[in-house]
Amino acid sequence: MRTFVLPLVTCVAFVGADVAGAAPVSRDDPEGAESNQRIISSAAGSAVVVTAHPLATAAAHTMLMQGGDAVDALVAAQSVLAVVEPQSSGLGGGGFLLHWNAQQRQLDVLDGREQAPSASRPNDLLKPDGQPLPWREATSQLRAIGIPGTVALLWDAHQRWGRLPWTTTFQPAITLARKGFRTTPRLLRSIRLAQRIGTRHSTEFDQLYRPGGELPRLNQVFRNPALGDTLEQIARDGGSSFYDGALAARILKGIAELGSQERAFQGWAAADLKNYTVIRRHPVCHPIQRWQLCTVPPPSGGGLAILQTLALLEATGPMSNPKRPQTWQRFATALQWADADRYYWVNDPSDWPVPTKGLLTPRYLRGRATALLDQPASIPGPGLPPGRSHYPFARTSAGVEQGTTHLSIVDRHGNLAVYTGSVETVFGSRHVVAGMVMNNQLTDFAFRPSIQGRPVANRRRPGKRPMSSMAPLIVLENNQPVLAVGSPGGRTIPHFISRVLMASLFWGLPPEQSVAMPHLSIRDNRLVAERDSPIPWPFALTELSRGEQEIKSQPLNSGIALIQRIHGRWHGVADPRREGAAMALP
Repeated sequence: MRTFVLPLVTCVAFVGADVAGAAPVSRDDPEGAESNQRIISSAAGSAVVVTAHPLATAAAHTMLMQGGDAVDALVAAQSVLAVVEPQSSGLGGGGFLLHWNAQQRQLDVLDGREQAPSASRPNDLLKPDGQPLPWREATSQLRAIGIPGTVALLWDAHQRWGRLPWTTTFQPAITLARKGFRTTPRLLRSIRLAQRIGTRHSTEFDQLYRPGGELPRLNQVFRNPALGDTLEQIARDGGSSFYDGALAARILKGIAELGSQERAFQGWAAADLKNYTVIRRHPVCHPIQRWQLCTVPPPSGGGLAILQTLALLEATGPMSNPKRPQTWQRFATALQWADADRYYWVNDPSDWPVPTKGLLTPRYLRGRATALLDQPASIPGPGLPPGRSHYPFARTSAGVEQGTTHLSIVDRHGNLAVYTGSVETVFGSRHVVAGMVMNNQLTDFAFRPSIQGRPVANRRRPGKRPMSSMAPLIVLENNQPVLAVGSPGGRTIPHFISRVLMASLFWGLPPEQSVAMPHLSIRDNRLVAERDSPIPWPFALTELSRGEQEIKSQPLNSGIALIQRIHGRWHGVADPRREGAAMALP
């Protein structure tokens, strides 16, 4: 593993800047942002793993050293992350896997997104007067917890592609849960953020993460024996035991006991767990210059947004100079136009078909690019793709999911596992069952199922999966992977990944620079520029604004895991904005 010390950044004062420090806890940034560690972890070799925590990277690296497949390393890494990074992902959450099988030269998507239990109702997150629950209150509701898909996804992937015994891949996580690991600044900061959002509804959370009402000390050995028992049971009995058997009964009992505290909660049925299935989907791909970019399809809209953003940039002229404010202005505008489509059209495709192909047809994208150039300062609405004659849904505001992790792995055989997992908000719902942090992913559905009598596309219904922004992505050249990337960051995920791809593909920058360059986002027609980015902005941020457009400066909490093939070797880079690490085999 190599480390690079990045240059210190001089802060730039400008209109709309916030006071120093992390952004407040909000629907846009419920996990907050780290202070940049100024050191970037990088590694290169025949096989590479990049995850959000050094212990998870080490566990995955051990599996690769033992001859394991990328999926064996994935299972080891995600099970360890459930122990050491519970604020972001775990067994009580869900995710998406983009997998490349080198021998068959085939891409697959495994959808392990959470789904609404059978007792769900469209108005579950509305107050009696019909108004939406406040976001913070909604995240703590049992009605916000979706049926978890993480274990099912890991089990399905391992059954298809794993080489090592299933039990072997869980041993690092079991050891860490029982013997303990040393707390990090990020974990302690996340516990504080969870307390600010609210933990009084969960005595189990406070007993585990704030014993005696006190925050654990930095570098204190932290143990989670209940999670260790759960991990061992899954390792011994297989992933299916999570959904049908003694462990499933334990989970249902825990949820039922919590349900006595929430009158409106309708409970989970045994069939909700037993009938959960991982969905194997076809990736959605689009050509950009000489590359083919492939990512996960709906119910995630993040990948669609990335493909549209880069296609719009390609169609509106050269993007060759990162030092010009105009380049970044056009980038932000493309993000906004892509967002307008994903927020309107994307939902669970089993509910209403999503016009993914139509939204990526050359004719449609050319029309959107022309409109973007003609109206660069306008607030765009969704387009009308080929085959659609009208707008069937009501327009609603965007949702968020921020308690997320990402990892990218390539093994010696050339197989890739590119995976994004989440529990949604920091520590999800803050409910804990069998040692597991339970998600609050159902707040990713629109709270209002209809507006003025018109249905909202992303509405909550039994068995449905909410729209996501998770977007693991692989770049192919001549039908061979040359780059894989993903990031946490909620609805800003496609903004982060689009910027990395712009740097890597359009500007040809090396992986360390592509990851460490500043981020730019856009929310509600307001530019959000990263403050204290690992590499400084090349110009005064006042130059980004067009006219009266407001600019907000704040830390942005990406956690990019990038692997790229350069001169026959794989290079991996972990985002210095978090505590991730990269390791490689020679």
